[in-house]
Amino acid sequence: MAEALYSKIKYFDNIPATPKKELILTRLGYRKGITELNAHDIALVEESMRQGQYLCKPEGAYLIVPISTINGSVITLDNGVSIDSLGLTKLLQNSKSVVLMAATVGKKVIDKIFEEVEKGNAANGLIIDSVASQTADAALDWMVQLLRKILIREGKVLTKHRYSPGYGDLPLSYQKVIFDMLQLERLNISLTEKFMLIPEKSVLAIAGIEDKGEQDNNE
Repeated sequence: MAEALYSKIKYFDNIPATPKKELILTRLGYRKGITELNAHDIALVEESMRQGQYLCKPEGAYLIVPISTINGSVITLDNGVSIDSLGLTKLLQNSKSVVLMAATVGKKVIDKIFEEVEKGNAANGLIIDSVASQTADAALDWMVQLLRKILIREGKVLTKHRYSPGYGDLPLSYQKVIFDMLQLERLNISLTEKFMLIPEKSVLAIAGIEDKGEQDNNE
């Protein structure tokens, strides 16, 4: 069963993910109508954003796995993996399958962030850091949109929300479960003993797959 599931992992080596400028600025603390930027600040932001986007290499992967049972707070997948989370159970209450997703922007942009900070260019490093974070999220969003287009043809939909390890009552340790199932070494991602992802700007998520009628009934 495991080999059959793993053979269905979909990898993307070059995701066309473009972060939204307003989200990058918001992450930096910018507030429209309140924060004022002079010409020098604007030039710094624009140049740092260009650097960050150039260095980001968005990649990703996803895997769809049928749900075997949901019992209380425990979701058991067809491959025998169990996940214990009341919050995730609520999200998946009408789902027949889950989709496990991962996105990363690679190591080069992380190296640049540390390089800028070590050189004393903390502002530049902070802006590039924000670009990297938003690009990783944008890569995940790109996969979500792709999945929605694929699933709608089958009369299915993704849950409106997704869940990540470390959020709510889903322990960060479940990052290893997703990491192993997606075989993320393929994307040059690794995991520390404390379940942190390397490169740092990498994100994992779980969403459910429902029959379209189920979601319509819940609206």
